Amino acid sequence: MRFQKTIAAAYFLSIALVLLWGCQGNRPLGPEKVVSLNVSIPPTGEVKSALIGTAANEILYRVDGAGVSNIHGTVGPFTTSASSGSIGFALDIPSGGLRVLSVQLNDAATHQPLALGAVGIDLSPNAPVTDVIVVDMGSVTRNCYTLNISGGDFGGEIYTFSTDTLYVNTPLTGPLYDFQSNFSAGSSTPLTLLDAQGVAAPLNTIAYLGNGNFVDFDYVPSASAFHSSSDLAKGAPVSIGDIFCLSLGSIPGGHAWIQVTNLGNGTFYVGPQFRYRVNGLLPYYAYDRTLADVGNGCSTIW
Repeated sequence: MRFQKTIAAAYFLSIALVLLWGCQGNRPLGPEKVVSLNVSIPPTGEVKSALIGTAANEILYRVDGAGVSNIHGTVGPFTTSASSGSIGFALDIPSGGLRVLSVQLNDAATHQPLALGAVGIDLSPNAPVTDVIVVDMGSVTRNCYTLNISGGDFGGEIYTFSTDTLYVNTPLTGPLYDFQSNFSAGSSTPLTLLDAQGVAAPLNTIAYLGNGNFVDFDYVPSASAFHSSSDLAKGAPVSIGDIFCLSLGSIPGGHAWIQVTNLGNGTFYVGPQFRYRVNGLLPYYAYDRTLADVGNGCSTIW
């Protein structure tokens, strides 16, 4: 018999920077277990300000893992006042192994992402089950996790995630850099993302995940998915909404999940734009702050 473990969740915004998800307690339910899920906001308050500043929000969620399919959905829209607000939902997750719960917070009016979070859950038969699971959510709207390339640049833009540094009009490559774009003011060449880490030759550091919501592409793909350019990784030109996973040189062993929000137009001197999350250790975008963010050294150019 295949048992189900049920996660009951409720969503709260607190002015004290904490999101609390439900509270079901330790009730014996035979083969099933009701678990309360706590979702906390990072102490920077980066997500709290987005919630309060948006007329209505929605939550997209997804569960991934071996033997798990088609567990995803949307909660909302719901409103959040300056002091508090709540929304609740429940999930049935099959037991049997490791799972990743991913959560995306959207502006309900535009359906554009405000924040991302993910957490690993061990639902193996003999694994201890906690009644509290914490998912920290990080902004994808702050300048620390967005990138705007100036429309006045003339080619050779290279970006480093760890320091949030954009190098323009430079041929530099090497392990301290992450990726480059081919954007050039005055040119009509379609946008391409290129490896910036290889010295003698480009490295395979760019993987195409798909087009759509971050929550549907929460994992690092297999090594065979990585190529030296977005053209090779996707097999087609870059589009708005495309999501790529980048293997990073500036954060050894780390990855960035980056989404194209504006293709740019060199002819009209409009540069491309991106939003992203980074994780330096885990193979999914669990909350992780860059060194630039921790040191309050994020770029103020955009």
